[in-house]
Amino acid sequence: MNLNGTAIGKVWTSVSKYGLSGGLQDAAARWARRRFSVPYDVAQDYEWILGQNNPARLPAPKAGPLMINWLTPDVRGVGSGGLFNIFRAIQQLEQRGHKHRVYVLARTAVDEARATEFVRRNYFPIEARIEEYKGKTADSDALIATSWDTAYVARKLGNTARKFYFVQDLEHLFYPEGSQCEFARQTYRWGFHGITAGRWIADVLHTEFEMECSPFGFSYDRESYSPNGDCSLPCPKNRVLFYARPKTERRGFELGVLALSIVAKKLPNTEFVLVGFPPRSIRLPFLAVVPGTLARYELATLYRSCKVALTLSFTNLSLLPLELMACGCAVVSNCGPNVDWLLNDDIARLAKPTPEVLAEAIIALLEDEEMRARKVAAGLAFAKRTDWNLEIKKIESALYRGLNIPYGDPHNA
Repeated sequence: MNLNGTAIGKVWTSVSKYGLSGGLQDAAARWARRRFSVPYDVAQDYEWILGQNNPARLPAPKAGPLMINWLTPDVRGVGSGGLFNIFRAIQQLEQRGHKHRVYVLARTAVDEARATEFVRRNYFPIEARIEEYKGKTADSDALIATSWDTAYVARKLGNTARKFYFVQDLEHLFYPEGSQCEFARQTYRWGFHGITAGRWIADVLHTEFEMECSPFGFSYDRESYSPNGDCSLPCPKNRVLFYARPKTERRGFELGVLALSIVAKKLPNTEFVLVGFPPRSIRLPFLAVVPGTLARYELATLYRSCKVALTLSFTNLSLLPLELMACGCAVVSNCGPNVDWLLNDDIARLAKPTPEVLAEAIIALLEDEEMRARKVAAGLAFAKRTDWNLEIKKIESALYRGLNIPYGDPHNA
């Protein structure tokens, strides 16, 4: 197998996602299909799409605490913001008395003890064990799907009191119109109670699919992100950070690069830092630092050294804008309902998603220190008003609401 740099990157992606053995098998299968035009077996590969809908059949409890089953994608990869939110919720709900089981859907066998330790070390120290999903789950009060493929599994399981859908983004928008898009879109029509990351997703799902939803908001890790502390890469130049995800279409990589190229021409003393992807050979129209994968404390140090950060989102926002604001960095983003539910022009600079307008927004903040200082102060104050404890209470309240249990926050946490 002749591997160039791109192919090696794809192999590494598979290994990171599925482990060494499974990753190499996945990469080899994909290479064979491309090289020899080997057709895949649709009926076998997509058999899990088919199957009977089994409604929840168990009686709802009259009160908490709850027994909650979670269905998740493979957890053996580091850095997933979605998994951080899932395991953060599990940990804090455990502290509020609820019990959990986590069932992982993976292409390769899961060493449950190692997977549990991996989650506790790389995400949150949850009490629940990680189990491989093998066709059935124990009875539960609440069964929570966390992605569109896990929703297909939840649809077939009836041994729960209510089915929920932890929706962090509109996953059907990740695909062009076609089979994958429609497979994902169908999951919003099955009557699960949606627990959504933000109001925008809740509004779309309710309006377009008549899905009952309970939104929660975002916050940030106060132990990791703050305006106080060291700054990395000391340099007298203006420094602009870009959340760059070349392989993630919804993060607008090409649009961001074009915007920064305009900034570089108009303000040649600007330094650019690109985070979000590993260092690799990539041709940019400006000089840039690409530090690669960093720990959270290293990211915070980097954020504090930047005057402005460009973060683009064409589906739901990530946690990054709040983390940047918490470190005293001014944020520029595209405007739109998927962004406006959290950000506004008081705490950030929102602009139309064109290279010229985004560049103008960045340049304005770099050239007007008074305006930038106002944005930084307002953003920092806004971030400090957010609280994960309050947002986890909203998730807990959503579970009680879906089960039709009165919720009065008896924990008073």
